[in-house]
Amino acid sequence: MPSLVARSLKSFNLRKWHRTALAGVVLSLGIAGHNAVFAAQTLTAGSPPTSAPMTFLDVKTKTLQGVMPDLIREIGKRQGFDVQFDAIPFAALIQSAVSGKIDIIVSAMTPTPKRAEVVDFADIVYSFGEGLVVADSDKSDYKSAQDLKGETVGAPAGTTYGDKLKALGIFKEVKYYDTTSDMLHDLANGRIKGAFQDYPLLKALAAKGGMPGVHVDEAYKPLDTAGVAIAVQKGNRVLLDKINAGISQMKADGSLAAILNKWGLH
Repeated sequence: MPSLVARSLKSFNLRKWHRTALAGVVLSLGIAGHNAVFAAQTLTAGSPPTSAPMTFLDVKTKTLQGVMPDLIREIGKRQGFDVQFDAIPFAALIQSAVSGKIDIIVSAMTPTPKRAEVVDFADIVYSFGEGLVVADSDKSDYKSAQDLKGETVGAPAGTTYGDKLKALGIFKEVKYYDTTSDMLHDLANGRIKGAFQDYPLLKALAAKGGMPGVHVDEAYKPLDTAGVAIAVQKGNRVLLDKINAGISQMKADGSLAAILNKWGLH
């Protein structure tokens, strides 16, 4: 028969094993629960409603559509999360992410050092530059921004090229606009000489007949081209890694190229 000490030691070891096993089960359930919560999570994305074909509000379906929404929806399917969208003007996207109103910036936003101080950017998915729109009555071919020296021009608020145009110091004034429609309205009515906007957006508008009285100046060469990327709240490494993994898969299997082709981009 085991001694009293041996029986006590055995009882202690059994209790210790049960505690250890229970802790392991709790830990496993906690990890599994975390993954399950993430997989079931519906994340909020902010997208501009007037930046077709990159992001725009489809008036028929009342949903946000375009290159970037298609991209994040496909990434979500692959990485286990759903996405709901808020229509947010481009200039308000950064603050919306910083304040926690949205989890993801789904827009044609260019990563810059200043922006990267407050949000984290995923990998580049597409690159383009700004285009120029002028009135139909203006028959000049403007090959560069310098050709509009001394004029009043318009640019979207919050864009990198809007800031670059102002920094050139050659214009009478650079007016900033929250919507493309307001900018083109001022252009058509002679309040500005030229309007700058994302080239893909301008081509999409032109294809739909959405630029009465004005046209894209195809002679214009952009200040430069820049990549665009999805962004997340600063420090959300788990989500950022999931998005980058999805982008990598889509680049490899051709589905990213298919989305770009769908919206007339190559």
